[in-house]
Amino acid sequence: MLAKLIGATFGKTFVVMAPGDQHADRIAELFTTDNDGDVRFFTDLAAAYAATVSNRHDVIVIGSQGSHDLDTMLTTSKSRVNFVGLDFLLTGGRKTAQRARINLSTAGNLLDLASTITNTGTGNSFRGLKVSNSGTHANSIAAFIDEGEATFTDCLSTMKFTDLNVATVADFICRADSFDYERPEFGFDTLVQSAARPTLWFKNSGTTRAKNGRIADPKFVCSSSEATKSFIKIENTSSLAFQTIIERPIFVNALISSASAAALTDAVTSASGLVDGNILIVQPASNTTNLCATTTDQIQVSGPVSSAQAGEAVTPT
Repeated sequence: MLAKLIGATFGKTFVVMAPGDQHADRIAELFTTDNDGDVRFFTDLAAAYAATVSNRHDVIVIGSQGSHDLDTMLTTSKSRVNFVGLDFLLTGGRKTAQRARINLSTAGNLLDLASTITNTGTGNSFRGLKVSNSGTHANSIAAFIDEGEATFTDCLSTMKFTDLNVATVADFICRADSFDYERPEFGFDTLVQSAARPTLWFKNSGTTRAKNGRIADPKFVCSSSEATKSFIKIENTSSLAFQTIIERPIFVNALISSASAAALTDAVTSASGLVDGNILIVQPASNTTNLCATTTDQIQVSGPVSSAQAGEAVTPT
């Protein structure tokens, strides 16, 4: 049954159930040690990842009951390893409220860790997962950092719940090469942010920068009392190269009056002087005042446009 849900793979399939999952014992009986002596069932995601082999196209199926808490950042440096949420498989592709949840543990939140997951490998995939971060260390900057090559995600939800008043953090940081993100959900609206912190941040690390990317049908969500916050920010002229296409994005700032949430000025903010990279936004929808009006370098829009806006929602009559 699981093989049918996962599809064809040349590698091995590993299953991870969160500690305390009431069905873990029964599932462990189904995924016993194989003929090669490899353990196939785990209650620790880091241990399951350690069992994978780079470039073998291994699959890690992540249980959807309980939280998978990591004591340290998971750096996915191996290549062609595939992570998928069990609930995503069983529902035929849940679009939101992913139940396979990956976080840092209480101890992990205190450590000097940049993110919950940092991807540096080639051809890795992440499907049907919710990756969150509640790190309190000064160097905690995102839930997910992608600096790999040919990364594929589908219905990946990323949220950084801490540092609501800090502008130098984000839910997701991208400096990947040839990335393909399908139906991602960036951000959250259950807590109000009070700083101009980006939701998706194109931010380089040295010469490693985002390039040749595609983001299809993304949903950007926040609740912010700071009007200058943008959902997408290009950090500087070294953060983006070549072309990136964003298809049919939705930008929603939850205007919660009781929490002093305010309308955002721009959904997207470019870097002044950017010349090496560009973003084409196709058919956007937004409840921000403008789509991109303050810093527009190398940002172009295809869709319903006015002088400063593109596809914003309006009050119905």
